[in-house]
Amino acid sequence: MKKLLLIVAIASMAAIGGYAQIPNLSQYANAMDSFNQSVASTLTLNSDLGSTWSDAYIGGFPHFGIGATLGSTFAINSTASQIFDLFGSQMPDTLKSTLGSLGLPVPATALSFKIGLPFLPIDIGIKGGYIPPSVSNSLQSATGIGVSYEDVGLTVRYALIKQDLLLPNVSIGLSYDFQSGEITAPTGLGAQSVNFGSGYSISMTDPNLDMKWTSNTFDLTAQVSKTLLFFVTPYLGAGYTIGTASVSTGLTTTVTPVGTDLGTLESLASSQGLSLSDTGLLFTGTVTNPVLRLYGGFSLNILVIRLDFQAVYVPAMAITVVNQSQAFGASASVRVQL
Repeated sequence: MKKLLLIVAIASMAAIGGYAQIPNLSQYANAMDSFNQSVASTLTLNSDLGSTWSDAYIGGFPHFGIGATLGSTFAINSTASQIFDLFGSQMPDTLKSTLGSLGLPVPATALSFKIGLPFLPIDIGIKGGYIPPSVSNSLQSATGIGVSYEDVGLTVRYALIKQDLLLPNVSIGLSYDFQSGEITAPTGLGAQSVNFGSGYSISMTDPNLDMKWTSNTFDLTAQVSKTLLFFVTPYLGAGYTIGTASVSTGLTTTVTPVGTDLGTLESLASSQGLSLSDTGLLFTGTVTNPVLRLYGGFSLNILVIRLDFQAVYVPAMAITVVNQSQAFGASASVRVQL
């Protein structure tokens, strides 16, 4: 009898433990909202890559430059682990190694052009970025992460101080940027369910973590640079980015409704800020968090060629919005500048 009671107790505990690993709608929405907020600084940080060059001011007309930038920003991945905790699972090692210590990588590419205006200490610039499907497929094969990305931006900078023998270039600038993108990553979660209440739920098999966004941002910058010995230009700057980003985060896979039809569950999901379809359950929100960043680097100047290396950092002390954390970025560019 004691053995029978022990078996029943163990079975009951296992059943309770298994049920506890099935999140309800509000728990799912909260986890995805936290993830949205934690990567907000990276989305706006990413949109600025390619806009700032080593020279705070390239000079008046006919001075100009044209080049290409490749970089990435990173979001701290603590909120990503919360998603796996929600389902009582561990983040797979492959995803852990991809995220690394810096977090979720968001790649960026840009072609940019700047030209000085005549008579005024102003230069203007445009940039555009795009990740071709072939590059995205290669990245997904190598890391398991799929990416789509489009970006376009405009920049105007005003030179407060022009470089001479002793003084550096000092400028202030204003940029506008539009960006859209999507990142998908395998979770290794296997078969999972989300409880909708009243006996309703959905089942999902081998879901991917999915994040989609579009952003419109304005960026204010202040930068100082100084060319030394003709071949190296170190620089430092600060930027403050404001704007909005519409972000959708969740799990995407084939969704099977349990206990009722998909239309009924769509209405229940909508009440929690979630959008449900037969391909996934996403939390959609608008992110308006301003981001203060520090950036710096140097360029190597070889005749008319500039090899430009930049690091970007959003300090935790600069974050004023709950759930945002420090973020990092880095880029390298090559350009012709006259």
